[in-house]
Amino acid sequence: MARPMISVAGIRGIVGESLVPEEFLRYILAFATLCEGGPVVVGGDTRLSRHMMRHLAFAGLESAGCEIHDIGLVPTPTVGLMVRELGARGGIAITASHNPAQWNAYKFFGPDGSFLSAAQNRALLDVAASGAFRRAPYRELGRVKSRNDAIARHLEKVFAVVDTAAIAGRKFRVAVDCVNGVGALIMPPLLEGLGCTAEYLYTDTETEFPRNPEPLPENLTELGDLVRSSGADIGFAVDPDADRLAMVDNTGRPIGEERTVVLAALALLDRGERGPLVVNLSTTRAMDDVAERYGVELHRTPIGEAHVVGKMRDIRALCGGEGNGGVIYPRVHSGRDAATGVALVLEAMARGQVRSAELNARIPDYVMVKTKFGVEGQDVAALCRRVADAFAADARIVTDDGVKAVFPDRWVHLRASGTEPVVRVFAEAPSLEAANSLVQRVGEITAAPHESPGS
Repeated sequence: MARPMISVAGIRGIVGESLVPEEFLRYILAFATLCEGGPVVVGGDTRLSRHMMRHLAFAGLESAGCEIHDIGLVPTPTVGLMVRELGARGGIAITASHNPAQWNAYKFFGPDGSFLSAAQNRALLDVAASGAFRRAPYRELGRVKSRNDAIARHLEKVFAVVDTAAIAGRKFRVAVDCVNGVGALIMPPLLEGLGCTAEYLYTDTETEFPRNPEPLPENLTELGDLVRSSGADIGFAVDPDADRLAMVDNTGRPIGEERTVVLAALALLDRGERGPLVVNLSTTRAMDDVAERYGVELHRTPIGEAHVVGKMRDIRALCGGEGNGGVIYPRVHSGRDAATGVALVLEAMARGQVRSAELNARIPDYVMVKTKFGVEGQDVAALCRRVADAFAADARIVTDDGVKAVFPDRWVHLRASGTEPVVRVFAEAPSLEAANSLVQRVGEITAAPHESPGS
C-alpha cells in the first residue's frame, strides 16, 4: 500500500490508495491525545471524500473526550481563526488544498490558530507511532457542536483592516473562479460587503472540481474570458480551500500567483504601515524590489506556511506569505488567506485610482517557470549537492530547503515536495527563455545518474 505524504502541510493521500481510514485514524487519535481531550475546531473544503474524513475525525476526537466545534464548509484560514476565537486546544482543516480531487488531507492547527510547528509535528508523529492514545470513559466521550457563524466572523476581521468605503466608492466589477470550492461561500459576501459587482464561475459546492484546482495561469483561461466579456476591473481565482489567491488583470491576462503577496505588501506599505516582510525561498524576487523601495527588511524561509509564520512571529513582521498566492496579514490571521488578499488588492486599486493592470505595472515583472518531475531511485540530498556544485562558481548557493542558486537577476530552486511524491524546480528570470534555460540545466544534472548506472 502506498504511504501517505507527511509534512508541515499535514497528512495527505489519495483516497483508496495512500489514504485509508485505519492509517489516518492514528493521526487523529494522536492529535486528540496532544489536545488532552480539550475543544477542537473542525472544518474543511468541498471534496467528495469530505464526509468520510469528517466522520473519521469526529469518531477519533470523541473517543478522547474532545468537544468538537463543527464549522462545516469553510476556508482553511477560517479554521485557524476560529481556534483563536473560541479558545480551542487545536483545529483540523479537512482539505488537500490545491491537490486534485482524489486527494484529501488533515491539516492540524495548534492552540495559537497556526499550523503545527516542526516540533509539534514531531510530537504528533511520535504519539501516532507509539499508539499511546488518550481514551475517555463512556460518560466523558466528546460531543459535536455545529456552528454556522465562522465565515461571518472571518469577514468581520477582514473588513476591519481595509478601507471599505474607499473600495465601495470605486464600484469595482470583479470576476471570480471558485472552482466549486469553499470560495463560493466566502467570496460573495466579501465582495458584496466591499460594494463590488461580481460574476462567478463554478460555485456548486456539491459538484466535483471542473478542472485542475490549482490556480495556475494555464488553468485560468475561462476566468480571463469572463474578465474580458464582462469588462471586469480584475479577476480572482482561489483554490478549493480558499487560502491561495491568483489574479487575472483587466485585460484578461493571468498575473500569476507570485504577484498576489507582492501587491498585498505594496498595499500595506503604500498606506504607511511599516515592518519587515517574510516570504519563502521560492517567492518572486519582486518582493526584494518592494522591500528595497520602501526601506524594509525582507526575510526568506524554507517552503511551508509553518516556517513563514514562525519567522513572522519571531520578528513581528508586517505581512508575509508565499509565492503560491498566499497572503498572511497577522491583523486578520496568522495564515494564508485569500479573502484578505482580495480586500488588500482592491484597496490598493482604490487608493491608487487604477485598474489591476496598472497596479501590477508598478512593480518589476519577472517570468517564473514551475515544474516537477519524479526522481525514483535517486537520493534527493545527493542530487541537491550535485546541483549546488554545478552552479557554485557563478551563483550564491542557499541550502536551507533543497538547493537554490541565486544570480544577480535570476535564480533556480530545487526541492523535494512536501505534498506530492516529486521534486519541484522553480526558476525566475527576466525572460521565459532564461528561466527555461535554468530549469533545463537542472534537469540535465538530475538525469545524469541514470546515464551512468555503474557509477
